[in-house]
Amino acid sequence: MFLRCEILTPVSSSRTKANGKKSKTVDAVDAVEADWVRERPDIDVSSIGIVTRIWRVGRYLDRIRDERLAVLDTDRATIDILAMLRRSGAPFRQTAGQLTKHSLITSGGVSQRLEKLERAGLVTRHVDTKDRRRVEVQLTPDGVTLIDDVLQVVVHAENALLAEVFTDRERATLENLLRTFLLRFEPGPESRDL
Repeated sequence: MFLRCEILTPVSSSRTKANGKKSKTVDAVDAVEADWVRERPDIDVSSIGIVTRIWRVGRYLDRIRDERLAVLDTDRATIDILAMLRRSGAPFRQTAGQLTKHSLITSGGVSQRLEKLERAGLVTRHVDTKDRRRVEVQLTPDGVTLIDDVLQVVVHAENALLAEVFTDRERATLENLLRTFLLRFEPGPESRDL
């Protein structure tokens, strides 16, 4: 499958001068931070250099992923639910409650997504005969095929992008730093009810 998607070329983080020493490359965030240092020297604005870059990179990555998904004739809402079911392992089945808990959207939002996915033939829903409030959702073979195809394309493209920007060591360091930061906002996997 051929995927057309514009990959933004990142600016390298340093350049080598004629004397062999590396010099720092300045980006737009450096300029914003410098402006605030000049205008408000009484405030520590160093967080701008980290938080604004995370936010901006996140926006670029969101846009790139959304474009890839559009080329594959799908969207993030569809893939979020299908991916949760696929990651759960065979028979690729979870309760609607589990999907709601891990999707970061409301139960009504999950219900709407499930209706759409069921109409598309990507999932089936099964009401528990002993507890009619409990609904289990299962991937269909078409759902498994779609999520497997999308995963392969998206992960390959994202790995290629990361390889353009970071060495393996830098990538591992970045992953660890981002994990530490994310754990400030989200619980670790030991608290998940899977």
